[in-house]
Amino acid sequence: MVVRNRIRLYSGLILFLFVTGHFINHSMGIVSLDLMNRASEYFIDPWQSPIGSALLYGSFIVHIGVALYSLMQRRTLVMPGWEVTQLVAGFLAPVILAAHVSATKGLSVSTDFIPDYATTLNVFWNFSPWRGALQSIALVVVWIHSCVGLHHWLRIYPVYQRYAALAFSLALITPTLALAGYVSAGMEILQLANNPDWVPALLKAANFKPEMLDMIAQRETNIQVATISLICIVLLFRVVRDRARNLRQRPRLYYSPDNRVVELQRDATLLESIRRAGIPHASVCGGRGRCSTCRVRISSGLEHLPLPGDDEEKILSRLTNSPSVRLACQIRPTQDLTVSALVRVDTDPHEATRHPGYRQGKELTVAFMFVDLRGSTRLSEERLPFDVVFILNQFFAELSLALTETNGHYAQFNGDGLLAIYGLQSGAEQGCREAISGAQAIFARMEQLNARLHDELGHDLEIGIGIHAGEAIIGSMGPPQSPIVSALGDNVNIAARLEAQTKELGAPLVLSARTARYAGIDFSHCQMHTIHVKGRVHPIDVYAVDDMEKIMISETL
Repeated sequence: MVVRNRIRLYSGLILFLFVTGHFINHSMGIVSLDLMNRASEYFIDPWQSPIGSALLYGSFIVHIGVALYSLMQRRTLVMPGWEVTQLVAGFLAPVILAAHVSATKGLSVSTDFIPDYATTLNVFWNFSPWRGALQSIALVVVWIHSCVGLHHWLRIYPVYQRYAALAFSLALITPTLALAGYVSAGMEILQLANNPDWVPALLKAANFKPEMLDMIAQRETNIQVATISLICIVLLFRVVRDRARNLRQRPRLYYSPDNRVVELQRDATLLESIRRAGIPHASVCGGRGRCSTCRVRISSGLEHLPLPGDDEEKILSRLTNSPSVRLACQIRPTQDLTVSALVRVDTDPHEATRHPGYRQGKELTVAFMFVDLRGSTRLSEERLPFDVVFILNQFFAELSLALTETNGHYAQFNGDGLLAIYGLQSGAEQGCREAISGAQAIFARMEQLNARLHDELGHDLEIGIGIHAGEAIIGSMGPPQSPIVSALGDNVNIAARLEAQTKELGAPLVLSARTARYAGIDFSHCQMHTIHVKGRVHPIDVYAVDDMEKIMISETL
């Protein structure tokens, strides 16, 4: 499949090069018909040479042949809108352009006809205006097909992503100028045709004879009938094949996180079966094996799949060493399969070139901070629900600002407290220093909040903070509609236990000695305790910090 897609891509690029040059040549008509004809020596004539013709028409035959074969091989016609647009425009183009190809290349090869812009435009604007309008439509159709294909090929590359706006502008300007040149040159043709001697002289110079019109019409019909017939044959083949396969029992696909059970299409890729079932699934490149966004984790049935090919292995090797991760567009399951999607449906093209990182699940050494509000039960008993919510929202607003200032990541919310993670990007050492700095920022903001609420509350809000560093599993967790990046592991639990120790040790902040070592900060002025943590056999050393102003972080950052 990957080889077929490459052939389709390369042949399409050759055709795009020709179309772009053709459009630029059209735009010369804005200046004059004469410039349009002279520019054709550079943009059109090279394609009329034996080598150019072989490359152009060979690419066209290969491109449409591969497209028909791909249409035949598809196990479902359920596909994204952009693919439908590209497919329809691609097959519509040869039907509309049949007369134009017959008149230019067909006659020049089989007769002594000499095509040029003046003769062609005279036919479109003077003899057969409806054909001229059809050519304008063909111009737009061909350009849409080309641009949609190019965009969905290039959008996974960072360079294109940076200049996508410029590319979009060029995609709008190019056909606009081509149509403007086509219309301008056509108006000039109509003016020249007012001279009764001009048209006969033009046709004579081009060796055009009246009987050639019948030849053009016949060849146009042949091309259109052949194109439509091939499409119909492919679609009929699909109907017969699918009817025959429906008579046989199909293996099942168990898909999560949607918890769907659907039938696998025979000889179809996993992505095609997923689409056929109407399940949204990420696929930035459209299932052409160019990105990694359709990847899935296979829970059962992996043993029935062949090993990854070279192209799939090349992509997977950049992401993971796990054999259970495969590209949905590259595998064709024949037996029951259980899979889980690894990429969000609404992912953007950046995902295709970005390492999955901690969001997809990774073991990292980071710092964990638990923050808890003291006396929240008393607060809720003494005040109306509206007042409680108002106060808590201000409390969490201050915590959020402190985390933002110190590069902390909000991971969990538990009513009157939260878990924050530090060091997701910066590493354990820097993360520990940022976590301690975050604790200082939180206490400073709590002083400001207490000053604002003093008259209303009559007492200060108090908090306890526990900080611990260590390895944990980090990843995007939770419901598919609202996942969050959080953590699992023993070290997360230890941080929660340290927060609880703030009550026992009578200090607003308790952090482990490991955190202090990672941070490289001297806590010798603080009292060290050796405590037993629930769930752990060995005790751990911690510092009870009662004066945050004595912690000199800036010197070690």
